[in-house]
Amino acid sequence: MTCSLAYGIPLVKHNGPGLLLLLVAVYIALLPYLFEVEKLMNFAPADCFLLLVALLAAAQLKYRRPAWTVWHAAILLTFVIGSLVAVFRFGDLDRYELLNKDAGLLLPMLSYAAITSAITEWEDLRWLLRIFVLGVVVENLMAVAGFLAAYFLGIETPFTRYEGLRLSGMLLDPNAYGGLLVVALVICEGASWGRAPLFKRRMLWLARVSLALGILFTFSRSAWVGLALAFLLFFLIRPAIALRPLLAGVAAAPCVVLLMGRRFLPIFDEMASRPKQVQERFDLIHQALQAFVRHPLLGGGLGSFRLGAGVVAHNSAMWFLADFGIVGLTVFVAFLGWFFAKAWYAYRFAPKREQPLALALFLAHAAMIGVAMGIEAFYQRHWWMVLALIASGYSLTLRPGSWGRRETEVTACVCN
Repeated sequence: MTCSLAYGIPLVKHNGPGLLLLLVAVYIALLPYLFEVEKLMNFAPADCFLLLVALLAAAQLKYRRPAWTVWHAAILLTFVIGSLVAVFRFGDLDRYELLNKDAGLLLPMLSYAAITSAITEWEDLRWLLRIFVLGVVVENLMAVAGFLAAYFLGIETPFTRYEGLRLSGMLLDPNAYGGLLVVALVICEGASWGRAPLFKRRMLWLARVSLALGILFTFSRSAWVGLALAFLLFFLIRPAIALRPLLAGVAAAPCVVLLMGRRFLPIFDEMASRPKQVQERFDLIHQALQAFVRHPLLGGGLGSFRLGAGVVAHNSAMWFLADFGIVGLTVFVAFLGWFFAKAWYAYRFAPKREQPLALALFLAHAAMIGVAMGIEAFYQRHWWMVLALIASGYSLTLRPGSWGRRETEVTACVCN
């Protein structure tokens, strides 16, 4: 391959993405898909590509020091201690916690390591964000079509739950799916400004409309809380940019109600209010606080709340408080807070062209914290993707142009 300099303009050599980056890209593209195998057991096709990372690209995994913190180790130690406390209290550790919580934590950690290793420049991060948003939009277009078929024609589809009244997409749960859509929409809107927006007008509007409809049809209050929190921060940081989608949403709302027909508003009121479920969530919070009072320091042990209440806590902070005590909750808050701080740092000090990407990730992290108030979101794969991308953006901000860029600028040479 030959490269040279013409009229003082540096030419760039592209070697293409490596195996690790390609495997990570496919992993991210498949995040919207989950299949139920049996009760309490689901299969995520994306995880197959994490296994391929371990088998085929383990040598490419790197320890990027700025991307890791003591809180990563503290999270792992929290689960080890929580498991030991549970064994001490109950005599053994329930199979559900062993497989889904302890062993299950290895997958998001592996995804974090793979993503932070694969990203060596801002263009890698931008490319992965585009793949994520496009993958979610494509899947959501099918899901919204399925919801409308169920709503207007009574056709059963795999995209809905609660007798066809709530959109769940391919994630099986409307709340988890709502969180996924919120992350995609917030990334799309948060990176829609600057000299190099993530998507331009047509694609931006397609994503904006389809994702907003999907979020509405999930009737997930947790997703709505996350979206509201993200847009509140967006409005405080970039009011002129945040105002555009807000005005578009206000203008489109009457049209949606009109197109959905007369029965939509009663359904909306019923699905959005669900007073019985609201009371159940407050009862769960009360039970979690009671469990904390009984075991304030290290908690009741991993799985203690689920076994005592018969259900999961449906609130990530309350789950940590009940199972791991004040020590576990402190680690959880510090872990999430570290990413907030690094995302904000990247937004302030990243190259101007990349600041929209950093802001989008900051807002996506905030959105998932809002979602976590209503569900146990700690294991959501798209949240760990956001965390890994934040860490990568922070690392690139600290050391721009390092880690062996795939693009080589040549000042004056002839290369063979």
